[in-house]
Amino acid sequence: MRHFLRGTTLAVLLAIGSMAFAAEPTTAIEFKKELMPKMKKAQADGKDLGVAGEEYKAGDEALKQGLQEEALDHFKKARAAWPADAN
Repeated sequence: MRHFLRGTTLAVLLAIGSMAFAAEPTTAIEFKKELMPKMKKAQADGKDLGVAGEEYKAGDEALKQGLQEEALDHFKKARAAWPADAN
């Protein structure tokens, strides 16, 4: 019984820990994966994203050039400037 409880507790803690890490993107690629569907939807709807769209494009270009930190900064700015009606 004790072995079963220890294993169950471990499984629950691992599940909670993995959800905590999954909640917030930490790399430029993760931010891009989060923002890309929103960007495509906004483009399909013909919405102007303004600063958020410009920052997304700048982040994408930086990522293509291998500039991870710069891309991350651009994607964070894009996420912060994202219009509420474009979600």
